[in-house]
Amino acid sequence: MALKPETAGFLKYLNGQPTLRSRIRAAPDRTLLYAGSFNKPMWKEIADLKRANPDLAALETLPEVLARVPAPASGHANLLDYIKDLEDRVRIPFKPDGFAVWRSVSGIFAANAVGKVSFQIGSGVTAVDKVFAATEVAVLRRNPNIHPVSRDLLEYYARCIAAGQSQINVGFTA
Repeated sequence: MALKPETAGFLKYLNGQPTLRSRIRAAPDRTLLYAGSFNKPMWKEIADLKRANPDLAALETLPEVLARVPAPASGHANLLDYIKDLEDRVRIPFKPDGFAVWRSVSGIFAANAVGKVSFQIGSGVTAVDKVFAATEVAVLRRNPNIHPVSRDLLEYYARCIAAGQSQINVGFTA
């Protein structure tokens, strides 16, 4: 299935902006990746935990980073607004368009990670449905700037995904 023109336009825009791509990064030791759910979707769990825990509040998720990265010449204030516009106004379908968009920015985020990487990985994590399993794990495995402890847990996630084990339910706060 072909991508919508708006999706292809976003990917072309992102590809043509190397300085912008370099800004899709958390501060060293502050990258927080997540997927799946525990009692609720992981992004909601993280929002609740960040309000109650100052250590988690210092960690940075991809949407938080995208919200502060300007999107010059796009007509949008930042990259998160650009993506939300694609999802809401243009109504790109999640498959394949939304998945392609989130895989692209997530891959950049993982490639730019430095130091300790924190993870909150729950249930329902498959390479077919979750960007973490489809993209972030492989990109992080190639990233030479990841702390050894984070890398060890990353290898565990890779084994789970390769074995088709979707009920991972293991998190780590660096």
